[in-house]
Amino acid sequence: MHDDAQVARVVTMAKALSHGQFPVRIVADLGYGYGYPIFNFYGPLPYYIGGLLNLVGMDALSATKIMIGLGVLLGSISIYVFSSSLFGIYGGLISTVLFTYFPYRAVQLYVRGAIGELWAISLLPFVLWGMVGLGKKHHRILWFAITTLSLSGVILSHTVFGYVTAASILGVAILYILIAFVRKKHVGFVPVLFIGSCVLALGLTAFFWLPAIGEMNYTNVSKVIGKSADYKDHYICFPQLWDSPWGFGGSASGCLDGMSFKLGKVHIIMLFLTLILWLFSKEKNKQINIWLTGMIFLCFGFLFLTLSISESIWSLFPFSSFIQYPWRFLGPVGLFLTVFSGYLFFRKKGVLAVMSLAVLSGIIFLVNAKLFTPQYLYERPISAYVSTEELRFRASKVSDEYLPKGFMIPLIISEIPHERVPGNDGVSVQKITETEVNGLYELNINKNTELKLNMAYFPGWKYYLNGTEVKLNVVAGQPYMILSAGHVFFEMRFVDTPIRRVGNLISFISLVGLGIITLYGKKIISHYRNTRI
Repeated sequence: MHDDAQVARVVTMAKALSHGQFPVRIVADLGYGYGYPIFNFYGPLPYYIGGLLNLVGMDALSATKIMIGLGVLLGSISIYVFSSSLFGIYGGLISTVLFTYFPYRAVQLYVRGAIGELWAISLLPFVLWGMVGLGKKHHRILWFAITTLSLSGVILSHTVFGYVTAASILGVAILYILIAFVRKKHVGFVPVLFIGSCVLALGLTAFFWLPAIGEMNYTNVSKVIGKSADYKDHYICFPQLWDSPWGFGGSASGCLDGMSFKLGKVHIIMLFLTLILWLFSKEKNKQINIWLTGMIFLCFGFLFLTLSISESIWSLFPFSSFIQYPWRFLGPVGLFLTVFSGYLFFRKKGVLAVMSLAVLSGIIFLVNAKLFTPQYLYERPISAYVSTEELRFRASKVSDEYLPKGFMIPLIISEIPHERVPGNDGVSVQKITETEVNGLYELNINKNTELKLNMAYFPGWKYYLNGTEVKLNVVAGQPYMILSAGHVFFEMRFVDTPIRRVGNLISFISLVGLGIITLYGKKIISHYRNTRI
């Protein structure tokens, strides 16, 4: 897969957790061994799962495979519970088969290795399922918690999809309220619950996204939206949606890509069969019609954003360049396409329905299962995934955009550091303790000298000589300290910056708030049930 640093992230997450760091923000071995605040910016949720598995004794490779497998399984389960809540068991089953074998899922798994994106799309149906429940009159507190926690999971899995999902829900709820206000109609409590769930989910995850936004300028993240990842060069050509050659290469400008963007012929045919059935059935269930309308609108809306004709829409949003690839939206397209198609089996019963379901499922499997295979297999000892060379060089090269601006990237493995505080001809160093977030060293200094620390500077690092805080010079992202002859204890600590403390506080308050709502929310809803906005 393109992003094949998954095991390295699991290993470094496990190490950070074992040293008591939570939330995990910085790891020691990635970033070429200079330390790297990857989980201050990169969706950490899947790696918390993988890291915990590794921490309790499972080898890193197996923990990574289970982490990825759980993402796949979550998607199939979430699609089923969401679709079946609308269309019944048979509708849920056909949606599950369609989603499980949606071609872009194979691209996420075996071509791109987009594990955060995979998890985010897998959790999104739980958000929608919770929203379906919020529209009911019973157990709204439970549904509120499901919606909030699921949305929090989406945000913590993939930043882009988290923001898009939260903004979409807020937008729909606010639009609904405005329309009701203009028409002078009673709004009800449901859109308020939607807004409250989004706000609370953003609060629960503020420990992650608030520092990610506030401290991004200290990194070289702009390199990920450079010329090779300009969204204008990565639109899908319309014929590619019907069929495009399967490959394990990358995306390029134009219609000749090394990877496939097809939706699947069976998936497209079933989508339009379902659309025709719905349009001619004169469905009387108001809630079903609302959801079908919303899903088909979102399906074609996200599909539109993958095509070059949508460029005027992209240009309206100032941060659209961070999405990088318009074809990312094939993930939600697949979600809404497959759930919408579940309507094909709405109210269907009996032997004929079972036989039709079995035949269609078999066709989907025969046509698409062959895509869910890796390009090649190879044998490699587990120890190779946790070696210094693997973590500090090969895996670090896969993703190094969160190093400081101007940082000198090692070009060959001999240039990677092995000691954070190295000695030189004027200084001898005795390491006492060292983790990702602190270190204590005894220095014997023979002469006045300057010592370069083998670490990447990032806001939050504080340095002390004999217990007194000192300021170090930072050049090209690396700290230098001036030392006078003598014997000193040098200490470093990675502490929370003001914006991280604010984010942590908001998350804590939100967690308490969710607890209060869980305990007393039923009374609150009962009190405001008839409130008019």
